[in-house]
Amino acid sequence: MLAAITLRVRLPHLGVRVLRSPALGVIGVGEGSTPDFPRHLHSYLGIDPGEFLRKVRPSWKLGIRFEWGSRLDHFNYGFHPAFADRLRDAETPAGAGLGYVIGDERYNYHDRVSSLMEAGKAFGRNEQGVQLHAATGYHIENGDLVAWLESHAAAVGVEILDGDLGEAEPDGEGLAAIRTTDGRRLEADLFLDASGFRAELIGKALGEPLVSYRDSLFCDRALVGGWDREPGDPILPYTTATTMDHGWCWRIDHHDRVHRGYVFSSAFVSDAEAERELRAFEPRMGPMRVVPFVSGRRRRQWVGNVFAVGNAAGFVEPLEATSLLVICNELRNLAGVLADSGCAPTPGLRETCNRFCADAWDEIRDFLAVHYRFNGRKETPFWRACRADTALHAAEAVVTFYRENGPSMLAAAELLRPRQAIFGLPGYLNLLVGQGVPHRRGDLRTPAMARLWERYSADNAAAAARGATIEEAFPLACDPSFRWPRGFYGGAG
Repeated sequence: MLAAITLRVRLPHLGVRVLRSPALGVIGVGEGSTPDFPRHLHSYLGIDPGEFLRKVRPSWKLGIRFEWGSRLDHFNYGFHPAFADRLRDAETPAGAGLGYVIGDERYNYHDRVSSLMEAGKAFGRNEQGVQLHAATGYHIENGDLVAWLESHAAAVGVEILDGDLGEAEPDGEGLAAIRTTDGRRLEADLFLDASGFRAELIGKALGEPLVSYRDSLFCDRALVGGWDREPGDPILPYTTATTMDHGWCWRIDHHDRVHRGYVFSSAFVSDAEAERELRAFEPRMGPMRVVPFVSGRRRRQWVGNVFAVGNAAGFVEPLEATSLLVICNELRNLAGVLADSGCAPTPGLRETCNRFCADAWDEIRDFLAVHYRFNGRKETPFWRACRADTALHAAEAVVTFYRENGPSMLAAAELLRPRQAIFGLPGYLNLLVGQGVPHRRGDLRTPAMARLWERYSADNAAAAARGATIEEAFPLACDPSFRWPRGFYGGAG
């Protein structure tokens, strides 16, 4: 539905049809996003944020609280590049101070977003009241999101056909048509495979192989469930990622429900054992179900006249909630190629698109690998294997530089190619410092710098304490009379 809406809005002269299977349900798990998803909806597609909040009722997500690493009880990974900031009244990057407070709880007050997370608040306040900011993703009930997307797709002119795929008709490298089980033959100039892990077109019909990420990401199953929120329980403005014996557990807060999921490796624990561990850790869990998955990507995402999107194109485990981010990036790339080529993309443009998508998947794999290689919280066979055997690929150069130079931003352009912009060097530094990965650089802070850092973190903590919770801010943002600041989510793409 996101693909259909994106193509209709950005290329309105195209006719777009969706074949929707009534036999396949929605994976009803809590969905988390990065800020890229709200920007795609509200800037690139022009969807009114107030309408979306009223209809879908997401909660805001400022980042991830990692109960991870070995030195801190937890550390915050907020959606703000704090290590690239300059401290007020100083030319020194914030990273120069952050790198030397490993093990110090003040680390979580390294910027305003992380400080809000620490205080359980979503937004700050100013003289006018609640001060909304765009450094947020969404926590969304998946079923509510899909229902709204279906209605919005119809509203923008997408034709939705109910039916099940029977077979695909090959035509050279691509497809001539698809047939439904009830005998309809559907032709198109371009087919988008959004069939999830089944990869009906890109995988089964065209045979495009999967590039495995098994050497970096060992987990292959998730137990999912949750419970209804008790009245008065605060809605946490972040996803929680907790280290477990054989993987990790997420917590995602919604207005009426809390979702928990245990991502684990079947090579180290059975489904039944994983469920016993999760129930002992979180007794409030209701019924659970297992969702198997494979981490990897298609060698090519665009083959002939078939473009794969979402889980049909690839999947990495949900540790950084990148699924919606990847979908939005894929669709902006596709729409850009179609617009630039007058809907007649050349082989060179398709290949450029394939490289872009492959690089994005690989970048996410490498970033997630750093989470596993350096998490020293538990001494179990799974985590010992992660620390010994996780392949870092391109992230190896970042880690080597950090070990020598600490949290320096000076080599960002050299360490990461320009298109590696999903997390950037600030993201890597936040993760490495937060996990307590040691480096050889000495403490270069002057006494003046140390005092400045103390004042900076104290100011952040005080401002966050005065902030607004999700419960306080949500009615304001949903009010039809509320006027969103112009360009709040950035300019149109």
